[in-house]
Amino acid sequence: MGEPGAPLFCPFCGECFEDERTCPEHDIPLVSFDELDRLRGRPNPADEEEVAFYDLRFGRGLVFGGSALMVIAFFLPVLAAHYGRDVYVASGFDAASTTAMNLWVLPLVAVTMVSIVGRRRTPVGMRGVRVVIPVLAVLGATSLAYTIFRVSEGAARIREAYGQDVELELRFGIWIAVGGALLALVGGVRLGAMPKAKPPRYKVES
Repeated sequence: MGEPGAPLFCPFCGECFEDERTCPEHDIPLVSFDELDRLRGRPNPADEEEVAFYDLRFGRGLVFGGSALMVIAFFLPVLAAHYGRDVYVASGFDAASTTAMNLWVLPLVAVTMVSIVGRRRTPVGMRGVRVVIPVLAVLGATSLAYTIFRVSEGAARIREAYGQDVELELRFGIWIAVGGALLALVGGVRLGAMPKAKPPRYKVES
């Protein structure tokens, strides 16, 4: 309930009362200021007010999460090539280091998105990059699609030139990367949007 003699607050209306244990108007127990802040949630900042770098509201959490998935997927298996009984499995890093250098776009895009959103910490600043972040997310997904196209074309040329049967299989890293790009795309569109105010936890009968 707080320190003796400390002012207490009504969780419903937020009014401060001294020497009271219940709200005279709403007849519910009063709480300390810290408990009031927890019950009522964090207030929305002003348009020009900076939020913490780790604040995941305003679409930031989706962009950060999507970027993390894209980087993780880069080091996971993305493609498997079946040559008869032999199977060659490549991670995004393997493919980018050999035949699909364009795949380096994936981690580069992810790091760039985190850098931009990390520096745009006011709601108005976030809204200023609502176009940039979705474009970067689409660029990352496009890099994946182009890689699949190039590898498929290479497999087709091998079949034509050598008559060797080559089958390609998409591995789970591809889908994780696509999911990350979609998350970042949705988060980018929502950047700077104010969360809806939480209703009070106490209901007062009229």
